[in-house]
Parts: sequence; structure tokens; C-alpha cells
Amino acid sequence: MRPEFKTRLLQAAKTFGTPLYAYDWQTIATQLERLQTAFGTAKIFYAMKANPNVGILKRLNTLGVGFEAVSGGELERAVLAGATGRQIVMNGPGKLNADYIRAKEIGARIILDNADEAPRAAKYAAGAETLIRVNPGLQVSTHDHLATGNASSKFGVSLADVPTAVQNAERAGLNVIGLQMHIGSSIEDPNDYALALERMAGLAKQIGARQVFDMGGGFGLQFDLAPLATLGHQAAHAFGASELWIEPGRWLVAESGVMLTEVLERKRTARAFAVVDSGMSELLRPMLYSAVHPVENLSSTRANTIVDIAGAACESGDILARDVQLADPQPSDILCISVAGAYGSSMSSHYLTRPRPTEVLLENQQWVVLRRRDTIEEILRNELE
Repeated sequence: MRPEFKTRLLQAAKTFGTPLYAYDWQTIATQLERLQTAFGTAKIFYAMKANPNVGILKRLNTLGVGFEAVSGGELERAVLAGATGRQIVMNGPGKLNADYIRAKEIGARIILDNADEAPRAAKYAAGAETLIRVNPGLQVSTHDHLATGNASSKFGVSLADVPTAVQNAERAGLNVIGLQMHIGSSIEDPNDYALALERMAGLAKQIGARQVFDMGGGFGLQFDLAPLATLGHQAAHAFGASELWIEPGRWLVAESGVMLTEVLERKRTARAFAVVDSGMSELLRPMLYSAVHPVENLSSTRANTIVDIAGAACESGDILARDVQLADPQPSDILCISVAGAYGSSMSSHYLTRPRPTEVLLENQQWVVLRRRDTIEEILRNELE
């Protein structure tokens, strides 16, 4: 976290209230520069599900970043951000017929997730440029819920079925421009990618030369990018591909964002708790993935203590952090939960009829409101009308 950003957070909490998502644009821009330096000519398609705020998307679009959408709603977000045609790729299982129609209408590329998907895709998006998503069948170094490239995952086409998937798509009148893979998220072991890319390159003799090789994203925040980029370009070369694509999501935005939350009370059962004004409805990752986020008390320099950070939901699993050591939290203190720029706000919900938080961005030393907090009236409107 940049010191200049951190020093502004207490004032942001006072100005905009809590819970609050705050992002640092300079951090995102720096991450993008690192990515471009490592991968060179590769085309970047931001996996917008990590953080789909239109204000962030618009800023990325001005820097030449494309977008990977996995729903019809995300397609519309990409369009609102200013992206057109080949700047957008449509991915994901279970696409709706309307998704194919809209992707074709705006000229987006479509990634087929199923060897038998082609006839339906061709019916609604005839002649579209497509890629086949391949499942390389690996056990990778991440949480089971984040592993998308193992053999039992619901994602992609198995290695043995790739030639059939390509034939099915071409017979249906689709233009198969390449292959795509995405083996998971928050992956830390370089060997996972080395083996996956080796298996992908082995398909070149079976399906012939293609224009594009898309190696997906998912690399962990501490990943050494340069060797990974070399492996990606080598795999693209195996297909004679003129374009290498990458789809970073969390890597690009996670470290830019924090969630600020206020301590409401202290409590003790068999454990010590600090109860805060946010929870699983604002930050789901700890409950969903057992994700660990750093926590800091911005309001105090008291002696450290060890506590659990308890969320406000009436759920036993709503613990934002366990056994964290921080300056003894007391009511009205502001806690900063960091590395929350990805899958924080994007996974937030109205569970328990709780308003989703305000989102703000620090840009050029000024706070910009990207999303205002919902009101209860807005949440209930569709039910009353």
C-alpha cells in the first residue's frame, strides 16, 4: 500500500462513512506497467469480474486494456467503458442465447467452454471468431474453489476432446482463431503454468496453426512475471500464433483496494472479538475461500492484542479475520482490511437487506466517488413496485 494512499484513509472514512471500499489508481497503473513490461506485445484482456466498477474500466480502456466478460451484464459494462469489438472477449460456461446475440452484435470474440457448445453459439452468433477453452487436467496450488484447470472442474474441454471441439465449431460455421486456458486463481507455483503450457503446446500438431494463444490469468500476487511471459510466448510460437493474450484480474487490482470498517463493540466468549459494521455481505472472500486479508487499526497506537474480526451477519461463519494481531481495537476505531481491490465489492450483496458500500478512488490526490452507497428504499423498490 502506498504511504500517500494510506495517509488519506482515515479522512475518507470520515467523509464517506463505513463500510467503504477505497482504491488507489496509481497502484493499478503501476501494476499495468509491470504487466506490459513483462509480457511485451501480449494483448491484455482484464478479467473484469475481479472488480467491474465502470469508473475503473473506463480508465483501463483509455490505457488500451481490453476486457474479458463472463456474463451479459459484464458485456454491457465493457461497452459502457468504451470498449468495442475485438477489445472484448466473451467467456464462461452456461452462456445465455442473448449473450451470443449481444457478443455478435458488438463484434466480441467468443470462448467456447464445451465441445458441444458450437451449434448453439453458431445459431445466435454465426461466423463469430471463437477460441476453445482447454482444461489441461492439472492439480494446481490453490484453493479447490479457485482451481479451474483440474480434470474434475466444470470448466473447459479436456485435452483429448480438443480436436473434436475445433471440428464441431468449424463445421457449425464458426471461425476458430485459437485456444484458451485458465487453470485457476491465486496460483503461486510456477510449475503449474509450466506443465499447463507444455500440455497446451502439445495440441499444436493436432489442430494446426492458429492466430491466437490465450494463456488466461490467475497468477498470484507475488508471481515472477518474466519467466511466465517467456513460457507464454513459447506456447504461442508452437501454434504459429501472431497474438498472445493474457487475462489478468485479481493480480491487476487486488493490492490497489482496501475495505474500511468501524469497530462497533468488543466481545468475549471463548475467544476475543472485535465486532465491526461490515461482514460477509461486504467481503465474502474469507468465508467463501478462507482468504486471509491483512488487517490494521488506523485509529490507534495502543499495544497489540490478538482478536477475531467478527462480521455483522447473523452467521457463525461471518468472521473477516481470525487471530489477527493489531493495536487493541475499541469502539469507533477504523480498521483497514487490505488487498481487497479484487472480489471484494464485486462479490458484495444485499444479504440481510444491507446496502452495498460506497466505492471511492484516489486519483491525482483527489477522491472520486465511483459508486454511492445504496439506500434501503432503493433495495426494496423492486419488491414494492
